[in-house]
Amino acid sequence: MLCMIIIFVFSSQNSDESGALSGSLTRRIFEVIKGWFGLSETLPFMDTLEVIVRKTAHLSIYFVLGFCAANAVWQATDNILHIFLISLIWSSFYAATDEWHQYFVPGRSCMWQDWLIDTTGILLGICVAFLIVRHIKNAKKQK
Repeated sequence: MLCMIIIFVFSSQNSDESGALSGSLTRRIFEVIKGWFGLSETLPFMDTLEVIVRKTAHLSIYFVLGFCAANAVWQATDNILHIFLISLIWSSFYAATDEWHQYFVPGRSCMWQDWLIDTTGILLGICVAFLIVRHIKNAKKQK
């Protein structure tokens, strides 16, 4: 639930607020990269880096949502297929409604590409949840 609130708050930021946040993070990351590789600041590189930062943020927050959704559904059933499908469909639906919500935020847009990135993050989160639970179950069997 907290993850959904965080997603909603970030999606409610207008383009100036969202751009300032991602721009600040991009500049910090660039300073680290510049130190490693001795780069000079170039606008095309910064633009590309900012896109990477924004898309990674999508992937990451939805990874957490997928992980949490799988664990929540796991409380109701042990059926792996049900856990996978319910978590995926519910979380992907939330991602779609989040993109639709952004359509109404000044300067933001609804992009199917972002929904696809979000759903990829969800799938990765569900898979990691499965791996962790499998590891825990195997550890319990060995005791």
